[in-house]
Amino acid sequence: MQYSSQVRLGIIGGGPGGYSAALRASQKGLDTTIFEKEEIGGVCLNVGCIPTKALITCANLQNSLKKSKRFGINVEVKSSDWEKIQDFKASATKRLVLGVSNLLRKRGIGIIKKKAKLLDEFVIEAGSNRYEFDRIIIAAGSLPKKPTFPIVEGMWDSSDAINSQVIPQSLTIIGGGVIGLEFAHIYASFGSDVSIIELESEILPGEDKDLAASLRKTFEKRGIRFYISASVKEIKADENFKINFLHNGEKKELEADKVLLSIGRSPFIQEFASNLTVEGEAIKVDTHLRTSVKNIYAIGDCIGGNLLAHAAYKEAEIAVRNILGEDIEIDERVVPRVVYTNPEFASVGFTEDELKREGMDFERARFPFSGNPRAIASGETVGEVKIFYNKKGEILGGCIINIEASELISQVSIAMEYGINVKKLSSVVFPHPTLSEAIKEATSIADGNPIH
Repeated sequence: MQYSSQVRLGIIGGGPGGYSAALRASQKGLDTTIFEKEEIGGVCLNVGCIPTKALITCANLQNSLKKSKRFGINVEVKSSDWEKIQDFKASATKRLVLGVSNLLRKRGIGIIKKKAKLLDEFVIEAGSNRYEFDRIIIAAGSLPKKPTFPIVEGMWDSSDAINSQVIPQSLTIIGGGVIGLEFAHIYASFGSDVSIIELESEILPGEDKDLAASLRKTFEKRGIRFYISASVKEIKADENFKINFLHNGEKKELEADKVLLSIGRSPFIQEFASNLTVEGEAIKVDTHLRTSVKNIYAIGDCIGGNLLAHAAYKEAEIAVRNILGEDIEIDERVVPRVVYTNPEFASVGFTEDELKREGMDFERARFPFSGNPRAIASGETVGEVKIFYNKKGEILGGCIINIEASELISQVSIAMEYGINVKKLSSVVFPHPTLSEAIKEATSIADGNPIH
């Protein structure tokens, strides 16, 4: 083997963390190379965030058309063309992947489409070549978690669910987290009979239980069945799938045309465990995103915490700036979390259970969208805003259920990021009528000065 000419920054992984780190580094004048064995964009652009949102867009349109009669618009939805829906999804995905790839090349960033191996603190091996760097960023992503029961041939993972060429008549989803709920929303919208089996006592484990239960109830009204506090013991496949599970201590069985395994993702660390310190299931980093090896940084899913593309974007920015000599720490507390269902669920900061476990003094303020003029005028009054704050009025966290929760939650994130307390946020002039006024109402309640 021979060493190629030196470059300064090597990045392992071309997903959101990796490619955004590369773009920022090249912008700052660093000579940068990305190693990506599959497609630029990683899971998010190719088989995750983007394609699911394209399918969700189609699902939401389908549902809106079905509800149009209550607005005096008579539209009959006779059928949907799943092949064209898949084409739309593929087109959106391809456009973004090509866009990122072209931008990387335009910036002069090297792209090596081979599996990368970390040899030491300065050297990455790919194929028959070795590349030496001054700094390295690992952005290796994550893999689907493995279940405690044997995986049966023909079961879906999230990639299969995204790319399926047929809509199954019945679908059982194992796991009531973000991914499982989004696919439940998609397939139920297009006619699948959907059941969800969740091990924990409520869907969206780790999130606000009240609002998670509220979201579950909206799903149940659509005919989606939930088996909470249930553990799968065995799955058999013949002409269809038979799922044997325990539900509240009682043995039960479901039959389904398809089974989607959606129990979360785990950091990908297998290639790095011998070189770097691992803590739990993730690569250990400090608050500056440095690993146990001084000049190696790690970002994104492989370090655990919030396994989210936008968290990886932020971590990429911080890692590059620290490589350039700055002294910036990551604050995962202000990273928003979103479930893109209908209605959407969004949260940021501490949950109520976390505040109680930490023994923190806090208060809560709530405002329902049933009292919001824009929600009433839109015919979409499901959901609420919930804000957690302390005696000083500092916002500790918040969660929202609403059709536009993903867009609204950023206002709470900004307030937390820049120390805007409930008094200051409630004094902001919000346009009327807007859904965002629910945040003003909730913070006005928190400030002890509500109008309504």
